[in-house]
Amino acid sequence: MRILIGVHQFFPRHYTGTERYVLNLSKQLQKMGHYVKVLTYAFRDEDNFQKFHKTDLLYKEYSFEGVPVIALQHASHPDDLTFVFDFLDPVIYEGTKKIFETEKFDLYHCAHPLRIASAMQAARDCGVKVVFMVTDYFMMCPMGIMLRSDNTLCDGPDEGKNCLKYCFTNVTRERMEKRILDAHALLDCCDCLLSPSLFLISLFNYVGFIPEAKFLLSRHGFDYRTKKKYFSRKPGEVITFGYIGTVQYHKGVHIMIDGFKKAKNRNIHLEIWGGCFHEVDYQKTVLKMAGKDARINFRGSYNFNTIETILESVDVVIVPSIWYENAPLTISTSLAYGIPVITSDIGGMSEVIKDGWNGLTFRVGDSADLAEKITFLAENPERIAEFKRNIQYPIRIEEEAFHTESIFARLLHRG
Repeated sequence: MRILIGVHQFFPRHYTGTERYVLNLSKQLQKMGHYVKVLTYAFRDEDNFQKFHKTDLLYKEYSFEGVPVIALQHASHPDDLTFVFDFLDPVIYEGTKKIFETEKFDLYHCAHPLRIASAMQAARDCGVKVVFMVTDYFMMCPMGIMLRSDNTLCDGPDEGKNCLKYCFTNVTRERMEKRILDAHALLDCCDCLLSPSLFLISLFNYVGFIPEAKFLLSRHGFDYRTKKKYFSRKPGEVITFGYIGTVQYHKGVHIMIDGFKKAKNRNIHLEIWGGCFHEVDYQKTVLKMAGKDARINFRGSYNFNTIETILESVDVVIVPSIWYENAPLTISTSLAYGIPVITSDIGGMSEVIKDGWNGLTFRVGDSADLAEKITFLAENPERIAEFKRNIQYPIRIEEEAFHTESIFARLLHRG
């Protein structure tokens, strides 16, 4: 099969969960004999771009870890697409249609539609099958994470009324209605919808945006070939808690720091790994929150390929997100290495971490409740070993790829 996988941003500049999903799946499908190429958008990246045919697009092609990539960029406004409200872009449509016409792909697999949503429409118009892995809520929530501008969780768009009321007071009703109509038009382009969590399926169904029956559950796999060590670490006199991700508001780092400071135990340390991308002011805020607490260390950005060197000194990972995360890479990675997790009690996070079994959950956004869970483990370190024994390891990337390949093959066979 000739497969194009689309994602809103990609390595090496962007490296969070969705990008990792695309990279892992692409490499495994290559090993299975398929031709795979990644389509992405490269905003704020002006190196070595060329004019793309007779369009208002620039492009460059490169390879990352053996995966060929084509990156597009608007020639007239390359730097202003960090946030995009609307779906359809005639320039992206024209450019991606040219790609489908010239490279003769059998199937387009969209991993995130931000900035490149029109590629789904272009694929459909070229007779190419379309599969969409829905990794967040962007189709019904312009923010993507169902978190209102006052940082409270949203219970659904209500046909755009909540969006206009809480987040986009400067957007016209007509534009919001068009966004919703365009979202459904794009979904109609898809031959199959996938989700990495049952929670995401249930939420789209609950708000009446996508019926549950239209989804297939497809869990993300872990690439165990990169795993060189099997940790047999037991908590010592000091219990090390770790945060591995990005230092951004919706990730709840401020909740974690506040909760950790509320836990007065002296036998605990917190190691925080991750960069902040554009949220520099937020990073300054959480650094100030940590203050002179010697138990808290900020370690900065990290390379996922060296994750073992980080996790081998961590007893428990904390995932304090304040939005409905679906299948966090941090959780699956931690479990793959046999490390228990403390996480917020919402979304796909609590779908994987069962309170008191393979980790602990705390009330989302409640630093006092988190402090109680940290204190509990500080005073009962033997429970960490118990949680370790109960961990169910994530599926292998090979299993995920075989499952995905079978979906692709059925669609192509069906014609």
